[in-house]
Amino acid sequence: MLVYANTLTFRGTGAEAAVFKAIGAWLKEQLGFGLHPDQLRSEGEHVGTRGEVRAKLRILVTAEESPQLYAWVLKFPDENVKGRQWTTEVGVKRFGDVLDLSCVVKTDEHSTLVASPVGASQPRLIRYVAANIAKAKDADFDVSVAGVELKSLGADTDSYVALEAEIERKDRNGPIVLVSPTKDGTYLVNSVDLQQKLTGLAQVVQIAPGFNSYEMAGVLGEARSAWGGAVNILYMPSATGVVRGRLFLADTITGWGDTPLSRILQVLAWVTNNTNISKLYGHIRPEGVVQLSLRRRMQAASARSSQMDAAQLRRELQQAAKQTAEQAAEHKKSLDDVWDECFQMEGRVSALTDELKKAQDELSKKDFTIESLKDQLERAGDGNTSVVNAERLVEMVSRKSPPSPMECIELIQELYGDRCVILPSARSSAEKASQFMQGRELLELLNRFVTTFRSALLEGGDNQARNVFGKGEYAANESETVMNSKTLKRKRIFEYEGKPVKMFRHLKIGVADDVAKTIRVHFHWDPDRQKLAIGHCGGHLPLK
Repeated sequence: MLVYANTLTFRGTGAEAAVFKAIGAWLKEQLGFGLHPDQLRSEGEHVGTRGEVRAKLRILVTAEESPQLYAWVLKFPDENVKGRQWTTEVGVKRFGDVLDLSCVVKTDEHSTLVASPVGASQPRLIRYVAANIAKAKDADFDVSVAGVELKSLGADTDSYVALEAEIERKDRNGPIVLVSPTKDGTYLVNSVDLQQKLTGLAQVVQIAPGFNSYEMAGVLGEARSAWGGAVNILYMPSATGVVRGRLFLADTITGWGDTPLSRILQVLAWVTNNTNISKLYGHIRPEGVVQLSLRRRMQAASARSSQMDAAQLRRELQQAAKQTAEQAAEHKKSLDDVWDECFQMEGRVSALTDELKKAQDELSKKDFTIESLKDQLERAGDGNTSVVNAERLVEMVSRKSPPSPMECIELIQELYGDRCVILPSARSSAEKASQFMQGRELLELLNRFVTTFRSALLEGGDNQARNVFGKGEYAANESETVMNSKTLKRKRIFEYEGKPVKMFRHLKIGVADDVAKTIRVHFHWDPDRQKLAIGHCGGHLPLK
């Protein structure tokens, strides 16, 4: 099973010394003894003890010419789970002042009785390498490496715009992890420690405590935002440019455990679940080092063949044939491992996809039931389960003055509370629009809105539903001027179900700059609950 895969690139003349020093320190922990620098760079095998278990190290090298390749393969049994073996492969490729490092951790189960799950983890080697590179005078991470330093978000609007460009960058080679503060300004996940665990894998972005969630949603969109202590993992763009995400709310995060490390490792697991396969492609494999070494030896032997006698040439060819057979066996085993890893990942993805779809279906059904019950309880609490206040309705129809916008939306709420939600922002705007004098036209428009328009939405979507209204009564979007202005777009965002929601679709009466003749009704269609949510029912929202 593939547990962890990472690739890092460094530049500078001091990179090699920093990386080899880190590898030496890490191997000393794994074997129980240190290796001389010459041993670290020479082919051979070494046996030591890792805690109470036996650890075996194999070193492969081809450094006769550039590029220089090194591979260290460490194997040891699990100290606590019988039947499980761990393998860590570390590869280094040096070409000029550029040095590539790859690290892969995987397990092999040698018994069907092994049932203990494998937890996500980062090899200490990565932390040692990052620390040594930071201390080195002439060495640094290449600009292509993701997640070298923690980044912040929310200081101003420009920070959202910059993040939007980074999210949509097609050559982005790692996920972006947004960590948001809770209402009291604290964080459920330590961003600094999380970034250290995700070095080379993902970029952690900590959202400032004083950020504006509406402004963030206005620029990035709800699916790419996070608030209330949530963590949002935005994966790498697909071939078609689609960016999928995974949002974890505060309740989910607290359920991961009380210790900071348990929460960090859970995020690491979700990140590596997305990055392992892509990172594996860049791994400097041991069999690749063997293959290049053999090819170079054959080339050297060919160059010397004219100076060899028959016996020397025979010995050289026999040695080459032996090495070729060994290399072929290693290569076959490696390919088998890769296929096993791919099959495991495909099976895991398929199972998780089925589980997710099933959970989403169940959740949608439960949410719909809950909302329906809540609406019934609210109306029952008012003494109006299905009967409208007849006296009020007769009075409204009989009087000469038209109903006010507030009376219109309250009547719609009473009649169609199971189909429509009137948000506090809509009530507030309706109160301010008391001078509007075309209440009867508004009431008729709202009645079509919650009956005919809603039915058409359920049957054929917006393309069919918009035909319910005449010319000048409905707009599926705002004008280009509004859509190009972040400030004006934010004015069309209203809170629904605890989240900021864009409400660009709207009904309209009048075009004059006169509150007595003009009104706008901005709304959101919730397909899961099959409800229309009105966020604004008042004067024309600001224009440029």
